[in-house]
Amino acid sequence: MGKSIMLTSFKGGVGKSTVAVNISAGLAERGHKVLIVDLDPSSGSVDLFMGCENDTLYNFCDVAQKMTAIEDAVYLKKSGLKNKDEPAFSLGVLKAPPSYDDMGVSHDDAVAEFIGAANDLYDFIIFDCPSGKFALLEALAKKADYVFVVTMHSAVSIRSAERLASFLSENDVKSERARLIINGFNPKSVAKGLNLGIVDIIERSKIKLIGLLEINEQIRDLQEMGKTVYEAGNKKIRQPFDDIIGRILDSNIILSRKYAGYRTSKLYFKNEK
Repeated sequence: MGKSIMLTSFKGGVGKSTVAVNISAGLAERGHKVLIVDLDPSSGSVDLFMGCENDTLYNFCDVAQKMTAIEDAVYLKKSGLKNKDEPAFSLGVLKAPPSYDDMGVSHDDAVAEFIGAANDLYDFIIFDCPSGKFALLEALAKKADYVFVVTMHSAVSIRSAERLASFLSENDVKSERARLIINGFNPKSVAKGLNLGIVDIIERSKIKLIGLLEINEQIRDLQEMGKTVYEAGNKKIRQPFDDIIGRILDSNIILSRKYAGYRTSKLYFKNEK
């Protein structure tokens, strides 16, 4: 039986697709059968980030409307690595739908049927959601095994994460199913008292932390080339994603990364001096 994970936020530009694509690739690289589903009608970018924009044909709505079966709709993206010691991996992709109009089936039924069918075929189904509320948000939040809330390390983004946490609570999404990913973490700004610390963000959002990602221009460059961090041959840039994947797979991975010039314990709370 597969596990479904939705990545969401109430604010755009927080890096949901970046996280979704690289988590999916990392799980696939470990030998799991993975499907990533782009659900963003206006700004879907999964196919671009994976370098298969000219190959994907079908989307979630095509399957929901029974125009095609999942196994026929999915494009299998095969990725080879430059490092000969690292195995290649393959990953199923469904591109973003143009809209959710006239689906011909209720959103609850569409999500339930899709997840039910996909669970029989895949170990993990990753849903890359658009920012803010959208047609499938409530149905997906109730049916997915986990809800990953992505926030940037900024006051406005963290406030959006707080509001999303409230939305999840109001829709009876149990706290143990929600996880927080802090993207663009900036230790220097915490030390200077400009941004909240790690524990500050967790306490405000009331969501358990599963991942901490720093700004890395190399990841952005890889995206422009349609590649993931698992095709870079650089284990350092993939480490934060490896940590998230390890926690998804129930490994007890503590936050142990070091930041030059900063004690990790000093980054838990905002410096009020």
